[in-house]
Amino acid sequence: MKNKASPAGEFAQRFRVVLVEPEREGNIGSIARSMRNFGLVHLCLVSPKVRVGDEAYRYAKHGKEILKKAHVVKTLPDALKRVDHVVGTTAIAGTSSRNILRTAIDPAQLASRLAGTTRPVALLFGRESTGLTNRELQLCNMIVSIPANEEYSVLNVATAASIVFYELYKVRQTRPRPLEPSRKSVERLAAIFRQLAGAADLPSHRKRLADRAFRNVLATSVISSREVSLIMGVLRKNRDRTQRIYAQLGK
Repeated sequence: MKNKASPAGEFAQRFRVVLVEPEREGNIGSIARSMRNFGLVHLCLVSPKVRVGDEAYRYAKHGKEILKKAHVVKTLPDALKRVDHVVGTTAIAGTSSRNILRTAIDPAQLASRLAGTTRPVALLFGRESTGLTNRELQLCNMIVSIPANEEYSVLNVATAASIVFYELYKVRQTRPRPLEPSRKSVERLAAIFRQLAGAADLPSHRKRLADRAFRNVLATSVISSREVSLIMGVLRKNRDRTQRIYAQLGK
């Protein structure tokens, strides 16, 4: 008879911490240490700009084993294989309602959104100098920003990581949500919406913004696989009807 994984074990396996092109050994080690503090074990380094050497291990303290087992990959898509939720972090949150890409939630809101999820999550932290690019943020279905003093709001990446880990740790024992939709089904739903938006008489930039807005809604809502299926059915019928009308009109 197989033993069920403990809540702590399930929590540890659920999250993958991804550092994109980290530039300082001390920060890599500090993040490994913080991961150990808050029960995380999977660390992935995307094209690091420094080697993981003595300095990183000194900062890691009891997180040295996490450093030893860290995966090093060349590209961000390599780091995101087999994950269902991709969370990007940024110090530059959108201050305008027009900045849909950088519409961010705070770490507590993230923890609430992910509480009870059973699917793998990647937590992305960007370069110390420039953070994550807009293209990298496009790969994320949730964006997190930490509120801080407006006079100096940019946190050290290791400090930011610790805050995110702490908020997630607080909800680690939340009961799993039943019938959570897969990433593939959510992507299919988003694709159907994108097709409908493509048929609308709107400028291309408005269509892109609408697509991102719809993805933001899906990412920050607690939606079941049944709800995804129902919404997909309605949108699919409208898409097919629209395509038939366009075909009849010769467009």
